Amino acid sequence: MAEQTERVLVMSMFHGVAAGWADLVLPGTSYLERDGSYVNLEGRVQRLRRTVIPPAPDELAWLSRLAARFGIEISPYPSTVFAEVSAIAFGGIPFGEIGERAALPTATQLPPAPSEVEPSPAAPGGGGLRLVRYRPLFSGPAVERIPELQFQRPRPEVELAETEARSRGIRNGDEITIRSNGTSVTLRARLSDELRPGVLRVPEEYAGELQPNVEIGS
Repeated sequence: MAEQTERVLVMSMFHGVAAGWADLVLPGTSYLERDGSYVNLEGRVQRLRRTVIPPAPDELAWLSRLAARFGIEISPYPSTVFAEVSAIAFGGIPFGEIGERAALPTATQLPPAPSEVEPSPAAPGGGGLRLVRYRPLFSGPAVERIPELQFQRPRPEVELAETEARSRGIRNGDEITIRSNGTSVTLRARLSDELRPGVLRVPEEYAGELQPNVEIGS
């Protein structure tokens, strides 16, 4: 989308993210530099309280000033903006009643969770191992292209049940090769007591061309 626009404006804490393709980069702020709210991974609305003054206006202040140039009114005050958003998304919770540990929305307030993908059944006589691919919660270009966020990427590991590993003489940290249909990948083993025997779990970016039915090679 950025390549198709006439001008690109970016607000970011990391200049390297936008260098080379942004026409204007405005400084972003961290959660310690702004007041407002956010929704955590549990779905809780929680309060942000500014503890230090940033060296530049925060994101809401930038947006308010930019909108004014186009004759659009956006309040620079978090409490005013939250009142508008809360009426639509949070059931009208007052800004002043948000705490550090807000109430978790009931199941009826949350969108339906995607159904868990059941691994494809293993082919008869194919070694009895099923491959489950997954994408980590923090993944994609926004993580992969930023050096400061590389720690969030998954390690090149394959998870397997402890009982499965013991039966095959595999120890935690061993390098094992997973094969299927003429292709293979080599990853470090990570033993898990949460997986059932016969299932291997691999991050999407390391699974390569592996098929749902796999074998462990030497």
